[in-house]
Amino acid sequence: MNASNPHWTFHFEVLSRAMKDLESTCAASPDSSEFHYLRAEAPSIFAEARESLAALRDHVNALEETGDLMLAPPTAH
Repeated sequence: MNASNPHWTFHFEVLSRAMKDLESTCAASPDSSEFHYLRAEAPSIFAEARESLAALRDHVNALEETGDLMLAPPTAH
């Protein structure tokens, strides 16, 4: 696996972690340290989620293109 192009599961895990962090922020008490920490980290959490979502979109597009290329052209009889 090329380090500059991680497997799609890596992006899924990053996106999943970001969603859990944002869910924790929403569930935390506004006066808790967890809330303040995650609130301060929210911009970087969103940035990571956005990057992972874009990478997953690229993986899906590449998969669709590969699938289209693998379709055999119709034969003429």
